[in-house]
Amino acid sequence: MIRNTKLKKIVALALSLLPTSGLRIAGYRHLLGYQFGPGSRLGWGVLIVVDRFRAGNAVTVRRNTTFVGPISVELGDKTFIGRFNKIECGDNAADPSQAHMQYARRFVTGRDSLINESHLFDVLGEIRIGDGSWVAGFASQFLTHGAGTMNRDIAIGDQCFLGSAVRFAPGAGVGNRVVVGMGSVVTKRIEQDGAVVGGVPAKIIKERQDNDAYVFEKGW
Repeated sequence: MIRNTKLKKIVALALSLLPTSGLRIAGYRHLLGYQFGPGSRLGWGVLIVVDRFRAGNAVTVRRNTTFVGPISVELGDKTFIGRFNKIECGDNAADPSQAHMQYARRFVTGRDSLINESHLFDVLGEIRIGDGSWVAGFASQFLTHGAGTMNRDIAIGDQCFLGSAVRFAPGAGVGNRVVVGMGSVVTKRIEQDGAVVGGVPAKIIKERQDNDAYVFEKGW
């Protein structure tokens, strides 16, 4: 298994450009030691240069999504990640001189979760997306760093739906069955389950009913 960071980047770039998903997965598995469950697929240009990568069963990552940096990535069964997403962390985060910052450097998705297109995940802390939750739309940002910030992890509960262009600050999160409206800025942990959240900064707008009209199911 290749350990030199510069060489890993060169090899990963070459693997990302192979002509079929099967070849890309085989290359990442055998040359870089990453794990993929049965039925997983990688699109063209999917670049993976991380410390540890594990994809469960039937995971799909579409083209030009990148996982880059000294991070640990774990994708639950049937996770779907669309095009042009960036899951990244700077190399300096793993420098021994930064040990006092206690960077978690973890990205985790639950079973049957979905991340649509062109989102940014800054993985100095831990970003955790629960079972069946959707990061829908486009251009959302999840930031786990800031000057002097130590409470940096972001947690999205189960069965949540996040609209386009939302922002999550370090230490922010939402509970289970939460809908986050388009353009919202979540600056803290909103623990209440079954809520509709929106605004700048985001707050609870109303509670969801058990039989409400918000139903989010993959159609493919």
